[in-house]
Amino acid sequence: MTASADALATLLDAFGRRDLATAADCFADDAEYREPRRPPLLGRAAIAAHFARFSAAGGDWRFAVDEVISDGRRACVIYRYAAEGGGEAGRERAGCATVRFNEHGRIAEWREYQG
Repeated sequence: MTASADALATLLDAFGRRDLATAADCFADDAEYREPRRPPLLGRAAIAAHFARFSAAGGDWRFAVDEVISDGRRACVIYRYAAEGGGEAGRERAGCATVRFNEHGRIAEWREYQG
């Protein structure tokens, strides 16, 4: 497995286990993380803080991967996500994320799109 494949596998496994501290560690120091309709997060520290706030808020959520397409430099992750709370409590939504890796195989960019 390449470094980028390892980083992505670790991230997706961590999301599946709701281990957001491990997930944050998969990003490069200068990574960019984007969710739909939210401002981008710049840097691993900002991403880790966002994940920590999300974890601290509690609630049950689920992240399931349907497919990963990758060429080693870029990837597309097709997933399903569901969470309790909010106006769409328990409703599962489909999404995908484009992923770009840096020269060291760390995640340099994660950009989500909702389906």
